[in-house]
This record gives sequence, C-alpha cells and structure tokens, in this order.
Amino acid sequence: MNQNNGNLIPIIVSNSYIKKYYMDARLEKLPREVKDTLKITFVKLTEEVGGVLEVIFDNTNYEIFTKIVKNDDDLAFDEINAEYKLSKIEKENEKLFDDIATFCKFKFNGLV
Repeated sequence: MNQNNGNLIPIIVSNSYIKKYYMDARLEKLPREVKDTLKITFVKLTEEVGGVLEVIFDNTNYEIFTKIVKNDDDLAFDEINAEYKLSKIEKENEKLFDDIATFCKFKFNGLV
C-alpha cells in the first residue's frame, strides 16, 4: 500500500497526550453503536498504552489501516505492547473495519 499519496484520510484520531478524540464528520451516518464502539475501543487503548492512534482510510485502495505513534519525549511509551494491542483490536474487528472501508469508499467519493 502506498502510504505517501494524497488519498490518505485520517478518519479517527485518539490522542492520549491532549485527551482528545476525533472522528471525521462524514462518518456521522454510521450507526450510533458503531461510533460508540469505535470511540470506546480507541480511547481505552490510548489511555492504556499512551501515544496517538490514527485510523486512516486509503481512498486509492479502499482500505483502512491503523498506526500508533508516540511523542519523541515519551520515554514511558511501550511500542511493543501498543502494537500488540492494536493488532488484537484489528483482528477482533476485521469485519467492522471492512464495512467502514466500504462505507468510506462510497461516502468519500460522493456515491451516497
């Protein structure tokens, strides 16, 4: 996947440093349960491991990928544990992420 093109859209960001959660306004049409599940899952993850989590939609390949990063001065961040927990979330929610990718494909390209 080419992650350097202009078609990468951050759709969710959970930042443990400033205690903020962001979801792209175009996801407002998702069912409340889905939005709540995403918020709870990602805020809980960043509260546990720290860092900044990004859920990104690749509008070229119509896929969702995640990444978690830390501030350079965050010496307490456990990258291995963070990646393990994020990988577990991805596996447990694979169908949900696929459904959101399909939703984004249509919504972000003006097809709905």
